[in-house]
Amino acid sequence: MNEPFLKPRITGERFKDHALPVTLLSDFSALEELLVELAKQKYLEANPNRKRTPRGFSNEITLNLSSIEEGSVIPTFILASALSTAGLFEEVNPNIVHFESAKETFIEVLNDAENGEITLSKQFIPYFNRIGKSLKDGEAIEFNPTATKNKAILNKETRRSILLSINDEYSDNLETVLAVSAYDKVNQTCTMQNSHIKISGVSILEEHKLKVYQAFQEFEDGTHLKIKGVAKFNVSNEIKMIESIEHADLLDSGDIEVRLEHISSLESGWYYGEGESYKKVDLNNFLDKFSSFYNDELHSPAIYPTVEGGIQLEWTKNNFDVSLSIELASLKGEFHSLNFESDEEITNDLDLNKKEDWEFLNEFIKKNIV
Repeated sequence: MNEPFLKPRITGERFKDHALPVTLLSDFSALEELLVELAKQKYLEANPNRKRTPRGFSNEITLNLSSIEEGSVIPTFILASALSTAGLFEEVNPNIVHFESAKETFIEVLNDAENGEITLSKQFIPYFNRIGKSLKDGEAIEFNPTATKNKAILNKETRRSILLSINDEYSDNLETVLAVSAYDKVNQTCTMQNSHIKISGVSILEEHKLKVYQAFQEFEDGTHLKIKGVAKFNVSNEIKMIESIEHADLLDSGDIEVRLEHISSLESGWYYGEGESYKKVDLNNFLDKFSSFYNDELHSPAIYPTVEGGIQLEWTKNNFDVSLSIELASLKGEFHSLNFESDEEITNDLDLNKKEDWEFLNEFIKKNIV
């Protein structure tokens, strides 16, 4: 039973350092539950004279993480039997064949979903409320990565299509920036909004009460909350309800995440008929890099959209004017600084995918924008 059972490949910006976020383990825990239920079904199909699976069927075999390989991240899962681990028998558990069949069914279901066909029985679909829930835009799990085609890809799109096959709404993780425009002290609820949405009746937990109320009091000042939680979405991928808030942080109006939220709402033609719209995945990718590599002890830049669909960061202090114009898809940037006192001008091409280019930016800002 030490042979690999599953070796999925997980791709996306978060996994380029070949590390597996702990939140994703809950998705695989839910996958184990689904595989157990599918294996039970396979057993009953193979044994039509039985009404139930044998006692302990789901307890004897578990899905265990044995190793993590690079490329981007490849976790290796094996099937482990509690009895064989305890040394009570050495022969192969005869129920393994049903777990192998369950795995093949799961892979077929993902390939079918990618082609627009939902073939999973309705009673098993709710498991996808948890399987794939931790994936973000641009991330995917390939459950059959060595195949030339039909790699059994699970991403936000395939997960959404599976869940919407039995309902017109689905739950998903939410990470966004919202202002608090109304606060109901009696019912301990609030209204949250940004340029995309307005949601009323959001329940306020005690641990978030002070931050939510402060954001409400400073609504006119542009104070926002960065929240992480769970929301319910409709078939158009619009948020219909915020089910829960797990984390909340206060942001002022000039915070880069607030500015990026405003920029993400711009539609084509936003500047006198010109100006490109923005892909949220590109903005989030930049934000991840900025949060990881820009020294938060330095002056925060002002940030503006550009007509070409990029963004421009600007710092102005004393005799220096510094700008960084960024092409979002590639994260390549043109750095420019001007010293008004000496007329010295510096230009440089930066690649914000590279740590050393962020170090150059940090050092320059630290030295000159004081």
